Amino acid sequence: MPASEATRHALLIDLDGVIYQSGHLIEGALEALDGFRARQVPHLFVTNTTSRPRAALLGKFEDLGFSAQLDEVMTPVVAANQWLAEHRVHKAALFVPAATQQDFSGIETVAPDQDAAVEAIIVGDLGEAWDFKLLNRAFQFLMQEPQPQLIALGMTRYWRARNGLQLDVAPFIKALEHAADCEAVVVGKPAPAFFEASLAILAVSAGQA
Repeated sequence: MPASEATRHALLIDLDGVIYQSGHLIEGALEALDGFRARQVPHLFVTNTTSRPRAALLGKFEDLGFSAQLDEVMTPVVAANQWLAEHRVHKAALFVPAATQQDFSGIETVAPDQDAAVEAIIVGDLGEAWDFKLLNRAFQFLMQEPQPQLIALGMTRYWRARNGLQLDVAPFIKALEHAADCEAVVVGKPAPAFFEASLAILAVSAGQA
C-alpha cells in the first residue's frame, strides 16, 4: 500500500448519541467537529433515519448550532440508490414517508396505491402510518411474477420514543419475508452494504475509516 494511501483517514460519525442526545448537543461535540474539519479529514454523518429527508436533517443541525453539506449526510436511502443503480433497477414501490421520497433518484417510483409491475419494494420507517391495508399492499407487490426484490432501509427492531418503546421497521420486514417467502436486502446500519456504500463515497478502505 502506498504511503499516501496508508496515511489517509476518514470518519463515519453517528448522530444520535454521538453528536446530540434527546435534542441537545453532547458536550464537546462542536469542538470535535471543528477540529477534524480544520484538519480537512474526510467524513460522513451516518444515520438510519428514514422518517425524514436529508434536507430536514440539515435543518435540525442548524437548530442545534452546527452546519453540514447535503453530501456529508449518509442515510439508508443513499445506500439504496447505489444498490438500485448497481442492479439496474428502474422502477420501485416506495413504502417510506412522503417527505423521504425526495431523496430517491434515478428510478421511477410507484406509490402503494398504484397498480404497476415493479422490480423492487423499498420499506422504511412508517411509524403509525402502518396498518393492515398498507402492509398487505406491500405483500401483494411481492407476490408479483417475477418477484420484486424486497429492500429494507434498516433492520432496527424498536426504539425509545418519548412515550415509550416503539416498533421500528424490522418487524414489518420480517412479516413480509415470512409471508412472501423471500429475503430482504438490508441497506441500513449495521448491514455491511451501508458501510461499504459510505466507504465508496469517501474513497477509503475500512481500515482507513
